[in-house]
Order: sequence, then C-alpha cells, then structure tokens
Amino acid sequence: MEHVIEAAGLEKAFPSHKALKGIDFKVPAGSIYGFLGPNGAGKTTTIKIILGLIAASSGRLKVLGEEVRFGTENNFLHRVGYLPQDPVFPAGLNGRELLQLVVGLYNKDAEQYAPRLEELISEFQLEDAARRKISSYSRGMKQRLGLAAVFLVEPDLLILDEPVSALDPEGRRRVLDLIAGLKGRSTVFFSSHILDDVERVCSHATIIHQGVKMMETTIKELLQSFAIEQYIVKVAPQQQEKARELLRERYWIRKVEEREGSLLLTSQPGAMGELAENVLPLLINNNILVMEFKHRQADLEEVFFRVLQNNGPGGEGS
Repeated sequence: MEHVIEAAGLEKAFPSHKALKGIDFKVPAGSIYGFLGPNGAGKTTTIKIILGLIAASSGRLKVLGEEVRFGTENNFLHRVGYLPQDPVFPAGLNGRELLQLVVGLYNKDAEQYAPRLEELISEFQLEDAARRKISSYSRGMKQRLGLAAVFLVEPDLLILDEPVSALDPEGRRRVLDLIAGLKGRSTVFFSSHILDDVERVCSHATIIHQGVKMMETTIKELLQSFAIEQYIVKVAPQQQEKARELLRERYWIRKVEEREGSLLLTSQPGAMGELAENVLPLLINNNILVMEFKHRQADLEEVFFRVLQNNGPGGEGS
C-alpha cells in the first residue's frame, strides 16, 4: 500500500465556524508524518474525522485502503492506535490493568504480550504507578501510560495528537526516540505545534493554518526551500561596530543583526555565494580580527513561520 491515509477536499463546518476548508494530503506507508499548525488550525478536527468520530462536511478520506464513513463500522480501526492530547482512562483501573485491557481489545494473546507489557511499563517509568489507580495519576503520567498503550501492540498506523506535550525534556527525548524507531515498521501520523519535536523525528509534513493547507512536502525539502540564508561572524568586541558598518554597505547583504555577541548576516536573494566569498576578505583587508565565521542552519520553526507568512492573507501565496 503506497499511502496509509489519503484525504481529498476535506471540509468540516461547525455552526460557529469552518474548521477545515478543503484540505488534501497523502501519508506514505512507513513514514513518520508531521501534521503541523498553530493551535486552532484544525489538526484535532482532522484526526477525529480520520478516526470516524465526527463526520466531514464534504470530501473523501481513505485510511489503510478503506473509505472512512461516520456512523458505520470502520474495520481499519483494528489496525490503528490513537493517543489524544489529554487521554482519559477508566479511573477504577490501575496502569497495568489498563494495558492488559488494551491487549484484549486488540484480540491479542495476553501471555504472549506480557513481556512486552512489562517492558513498556519500565520504558515509560511506570513501575510504581502501574500498581495505583489511574485516578491518582498526574497529566504527565496519563500521557506516558497512553503512549505505552499505543506502542503495546505495534499497530499499522499510530495517530498521535500532541503526544509529548505533558512530558519533561528527558521524557520527550525518550518518546521521540521510540517514535523515530518506528520508521519503516509502522506509519506514524504525528500532530504537533512543537516544531523542534517534528524536525527531530518526521520525514514528511503537511502544514495547515486556519483550516487551509499551506504546504505538503518532506521535512528536508521544506527546510531547503524556505531556509533563510545566513552566516554568523564574530569579531573582536572593540571592532564589532566597524565591522557592522562595513557589512551594511554591501549590496549582497540584506540585513546585519547583533546576536549574542556576534553579527548575523542575511544575504540578498540569490547572493549567498557572494556573501560567503567576500565577507572574510573584506574584514581582514580592513584589519578586523575575525574570531569565527560559519554558516547558520535555519530550524523548522523559522521555516514554519516563513511558510505561514508567504501563504497567509496578503502573502505571496494568497
């Protein structure tokens, strides 16, 4: 199967607003697919439609080769694991009982999955909590339990809605490593507004904003297409003002900014080569001591906001 999720012209109108405005995207099998957008962009609404929890107003949607229909049995759900942003579990169960229930819901053999269950309890640091009622869990503990539940049976498709939002930095790193390890084994549909997390694990992405698709591409192509071409140059502190004035006069430099004791140089469009070739000779010939000169790699957060700026109201792509 080439694509695990295929959406075409997906729309959703509520009485107060239109949450989705004809979005299209395809999730390749075996990919870790980022579904990106600021809060309120329509990400959770899309996920609920994918799972058959609410009906689309129009458009078509296929998951694991099956047409999604609201109000009828969707057989593909037996091959899907879903973690909402704020999972809710039966409060009377403890953590281990919840995981045992998940094994049963997927019609898996309890004895066969017992070692895997204990492994995940340890992986998510739930050894003590697994014996306690879930009603006593913090939000972060519930999220860790939910992650253990969706990883437990290794379904064909994992749908994760802001899966690490309640975790500390160490917990986030551990979970992202686990997600990255699924590439090629399962397909992960990963909704998030935390762009650093997406950049670390995702191979593909769709960006939506106010219910409209801005772009669908690979993470690599996204960074290459929208990266701001910049260099960082550090000179002797007493010479920084002189260096800044010299650089400001060059036609191949669009902007010179002070950034943490260094100068951040942004090239004019198409002039990155001239910037890279000319900065050092210019400064050295003017007796300025250069202590550091390096290319600056744009991160996904910068790229994300450039996409929104270029494609939003009044932008180049509007």
